[in-house]
Amino acid sequence: MTQDLPLAGVRVLELATVVAAPTAARIMAAYGAQVIKVEAPNGDLLRPLGTAHQLPAEDGNNPLFDLFNAGKELAAINLKTPEGMALFHRLLARSDVFITNVRMRSLEKMGLGYETLKEAYPRLIYAHFSGFGLTGPDVDRPGFDSTAFWLRSGASQDWLTPGAFPLRPSFAFGDLATANAFLSGILMALLGRQTTGHGTMLSTSLHHSGIWCSASAVLNSQYGKEYPADRYAPWDPFSDYYECADGEWIAIMEKEYSRDKATMARLFDMPELLSDPRLATLAAMRQSGALAEISRKMEALMRTRPAQEWTALLDANDIPNERLRHYREIADDAQANANDVFDRLTYPDGKTASLPTPPIRFSDFGRRETQPTGVIGADTDKVLRELGCSDDDIVNLHEKMIVT
Repeated sequence: MTQDLPLAGVRVLELATVVAAPTAARIMAAYGAQVIKVEAPNGDLLRPLGTAHQLPAEDGNNPLFDLFNAGKELAAINLKTPEGMALFHRLLARSDVFITNVRMRSLEKMGLGYETLKEAYPRLIYAHFSGFGLTGPDVDRPGFDSTAFWLRSGASQDWLTPGAFPLRPSFAFGDLATANAFLSGILMALLGRQTTGHGTMLSTSLHHSGIWCSASAVLNSQYGKEYPADRYAPWDPFSDYYECADGEWIAIMEKEYSRDKATMARLFDMPELLSDPRLATLAAMRQSGALAEISRKMEALMRTRPAQEWTALLDANDIPNERLRHYREIADDAQANANDVFDRLTYPDGKTASLPTPPIRFSDFGRRETQPTGVIGADTDKVLRELGCSDDDIVNLHEKMIVT
């Protein structure tokens, strides 16, 4: 039996490119919303970008584009023409949500600013995404995941140990984190409309999201905590990362030092944890200067066994731990696959790729499986027919290059 989709009946109009804003719409499509993605005649900037990631980027074989755009109807409309803009307004009139990451100044020049659309479509949820927000000295700066989210929040520098090369995150990590917050705002706005009867504008930015994701560190730094952190000054030497004999790393995350130190003393052959007053508490360890001593001792000890032996020993003693995984391992992770983390798509070149799916599951609602996306304008004619355009109208629009 086909499960119900929780967002069935919600109509979303997307005018956005690359990753963050399109991802919010992609998640909504996965759970039942009708999402119409309007591209310029030459398509989303993400379409050819797969080649930079050693991925195919061809029509019907574009896994990077699929990852962030699956489930959408693709319409290509030239919004620089009066006829194209008129079509766009007809789409707006029947939409619940308008998602865009076009800079506000450009939207206003196009007649698509919030105040204008609010008057025309009072129930519309206007969802705007930007690099640096809607006001301030950097409002018009281009904002990217790596710059606005990572560099501007402090994470690329201060997650590291002193002297390390700056963090170079995987593509779109900050985009995806911010898309989740963006989506939550859109859903709250839809709930609010049920009560108030009117729409609203909501906005988020990569810059704000990056600061939010590093909120505890931003707060801690105001109270004197130094970043980047000294490698040998962890919060707890039994909740840290250590390299093992085989070159793999594991993280030990003991639950509470005062309660667990007897276990740690036994497992790591450190009887001094129970007898040395400098090691009585984490605070005492820090104040006495013994923290670095224990950290270095743990570092040397962990290098005496391979990671697999350490994880088995720690698991047997119910000490939380995890081997640091490599991206190349993730698609075959048994736990991930047991929880349907991936949809598998076989492409025309014969490659079967495991595409991560939105991290939400319902007991009584379903999700659309990820399918390959179409070419630029793949669904333009379908969208136009839903607007009431005749076959002759559609031919005329194509001939005038108003649509693709």
